[in-house]
Amino acid sequence: MDHRRKMLATASSQAQGPEFIVDRFSDLPVEVAHHILSFLPFKDIGQVGCVSKRCLELYLSYPSLIFNPSHQQRNNMWRRLEAFNYFDKFLANRDSNKIECFRISWDYHSVKFARAFNELLRISTWIRHAARCNVQVLDLDFDMQCRVPLELLPSSISACKSLRTLVIDFKWNILKWPSSNFLTNLQCLKLNRVQIEGLELFDKWIPCCKFLKELQLVYVSGIKRVTVISSSLESFSFVLYDRNPLCYLGISGEKLEDIHIQWQCASLSGKSLNIFAPNLKYLKWGGNLMDHQNLGNLTCLEKAEIYLDPKVDESDKVFEVLCSIGRSKVLILNEETMKALCRKIPMPTLDGISYLGSRTSSLSDELFPKMVSLLNGMTTLRKLCITSNPSFIRWRPLDAPDNSSRYNTSCCGSHNLACMHELQEVIIELSNGTNEWKLSKYILEHIQSLKKMKK
Repeated sequence: MDHRRKMLATASSQAQGPEFIVDRFSDLPVEVAHHILSFLPFKDIGQVGCVSKRCLELYLSYPSLIFNPSHQQRNNMWRRLEAFNYFDKFLANRDSNKIECFRISWDYHSVKFARAFNELLRISTWIRHAARCNVQVLDLDFDMQCRVPLELLPSSISACKSLRTLVIDFKWNILKWPSSNFLTNLQCLKLNRVQIEGLELFDKWIPCCKFLKELQLVYVSGIKRVTVISSSLESFSFVLYDRNPLCYLGISGEKLEDIHIQWQCASLSGKSLNIFAPNLKYLKWGGNLMDHQNLGNLTCLEKAEIYLDPKVDESDKVFEVLCSIGRSKVLILNEETMKALCRKIPMPTLDGISYLGSRTSSLSDELFPKMVSLLNGMTTLRKLCITSNPSFIRWRPLDAPDNSSRYNTSCCGSHNLACMHELQEVIIELSNGTNEWKLSKYILEHIQSLKKMKK
């Protein structure tokens, strides 16, 4: 079928007679046309559908659907109803065309008529429609402000075999987990700000999900124990702050390569962290140290980022952590971890590290000798990077005394920093004192292998 269209150019050109131009967009393959439409907001794609019959077909077959009403639509009763009616009609017209990605952003509390319009039931109907159209990615962002269990999710998609990615943000509402045979083909699950009801079923579901590769639990509240055991999991993220009853986090997976943990809590009493990931390559850990932590034998670790906030008496725990990750090729530490580590004598052996990064406010007289002690004996170090967040840098008058410059660089020689014969690049991006200059000067004078210095 020839998709060339005869179109009038403009009102000014009509005075000279109609012009015939080629509608090149309508002649494009469906996949190419959909790719071009993907750069437009979803509401603008609807306007494209009004241009011609062919454009309407492309609009109704567009595989990525987004329901995200504007601020005016959310807070005006009739505009809100109009948005729901429009989407109902749109789904009915597109029939069974395949849906690759379906995102819904919805708040239940904007207007008091949300219940009267049966919005929750209508959204449940949309999700069931997406399941029939073999949806692959489902992203739900719900804000209800009424702590009621949401049961629409299991009944709508529990039998969906095509779903590969499920993203849920319920603004701390309750999510009822159905059973251990729920969505066993899922490859990626991201839960954000939810309270899981039926956690024991959730723990049993993870081992049954044989294709799960990525799991994110961010601000999942109301739980006391989380046990993640998976033979397929490759990436795990866990973020939890403030007061929460969680006392145990256990992670076990032979295919795990990436773990990110941010666990900040008011009380550390009785809390434990246990990791079994023999093939782990990347570890990022921030927050508090627990009463007990076991990181296992991380012989394959390539990069470790440690941003802990240890107490004064937790140097032994920091020492144990560094011993577990000492074989990592790349190690990045924050100032608090470094200070706690350097209270421990002797220092842990970190030979084998090729990149050492430090996030600190300045090389103060307290931290400077500890940094030197940490560098001592790192014969395989090739790159040293000492940086700071902009908020750490404080203005100091020119005539103010420099309290961070009294330390003598002779400590560098006494610690035999010249043994770092493989060091090739040094980056020091601090400007709060002169100890940075002293360290830079010593490295320039004594490290013969150095190729690049940035200050």
